[in-house]
Amino acid sequence: MGDLKNLLPDLLNDSLVDNLIDLSLLEDGISNDLTTLATGCAEVGRTVRATVIAKKTTIAAGGILSRKVLQRAGFSEKVTVSILADDGASLGDKAPWIILEGSANAILRTERTILNFLMRMCGIASHTRQIVTLLEGTNCKLLHTRKTVPGHRLTDIYATLVGGAYPHRKSLSDAILVKENHLRASQSLQHLKDGIAKFRDQASFVEIEVSNFIELKYAMENKPNRVMLDNFSVADVQKAVNLFGSAVELEASGNINLETVRAYAETGVDYVSMGAITHSSPAADLSLLFDFS
Repeated sequence: MGDLKNLLPDLLNDSLVDNLIDLSLLEDGISNDLTTLATGCAEVGRTVRATVIAKKTTIAAGGILSRKVLQRAGFSEKVTVSILADDGASLGDKAPWIILEGSANAILRTERTILNFLMRMCGIASHTRQIVTLLEGTNCKLLHTRKTVPGHRLTDIYATLVGGAYPHRKSLSDAILVKENHLRASQSLQHLKDGIAKFRDQASFVEIEVSNFIELKYAMENKPNRVMLDNFSVADVQKAVNLFGSAVELEASGNINLETVRAYAETGVDYVSMGAITHSSPAADLSLLFDFS
């Protein structure tokens, strides 16, 4: 569902990310920062040097958003941003990552917005990298899901890709993914089959979710590109791989965690998808520190 190298830059250059940043700045009320005004830090000519550091080891993700936040706030000409580590690099404990130099007013007003983005994205990238490491030595790839924070779809997905995951659907318009509720809501199995055939020209990729082997057999009759094995046990995933692994891509999903992901991967399944990498990753521990020396 898209080449990884081409996909990454596009995700953060999307207008949806600009809109998200604008909303975040509005939410933070940067146009009337009472503390910065009251302390005299908003005075013209007051400049500082600030460094974003990792307080604990983490994976760098989203560094460019520090520039984008300043740009959307109207401060891009007042602050110089130097990014010392590329996205995907491991940042050690107390490691400097991003240096901001320029207007104290601009940096103070945007500090929390910048850190909120970076902490979330680094946390997701680090959690994802942990799982990807567990998959090493297998041919199984980790996929993200659409279980993201509303509004943060593109930044969340970007962070998973930086961590080593592979792309799945970004939105409902990317592909046909027939899930359990579609099966229940459809008029009939034949109607569903006819519908998939009708829309194949609009969607180059068709995936069908199944919850048992009866549904799996039916799904194969529709010639999908991939079948999602939802809440299958490791043993049942192994059975599905033995039966159909040479005919279709297989994805295991549902209640897969750090303790079980390796066992699923070793069945020979092509993919595992885990909503936890976006809905349950702890934020990275980052700080923005001023240096007045």
